[in-house]
Amino acid sequence: MRVSHFKLGAALLVLAAAPFLAGCTPKVSGMDCAAIVEQAKTLSQSQAVKIQSVENAHETSRTPTDARCEGNATMSDGSTGTIYLRAYEENGNTMVAYQGTPFP
Repeated sequence: MRVSHFKLGAALLVLAAAPFLAGCTPKVSGMDCAAIVEQAKTLSQSQAVKIQSVENAHETSRTPTDARCEGNATMSDGSTGTIYLRAYEENGNTMVAYQGTPFP
């Protein structure tokens, strides 16, 4: 399990270095964890390692412009582990990011 968690963490950490902008994403205040997970899954489809599923997603914090969730992810390379997701507003745009370590 430790090796697969490391793989997930490494793959997601690289992807989260540059948050992804989703053009049709609603305001953060209107997004729940399910919506954030779906945006992250869509964004991951252009990456080498894709999010296949996220179970038990739950909110860990929220402000009007920043929502954070975590859940148990299964990736396309078979790795599993905790995934940390974030939706936030930046310069009038809603951004969605995900990684294998908690956001600061």
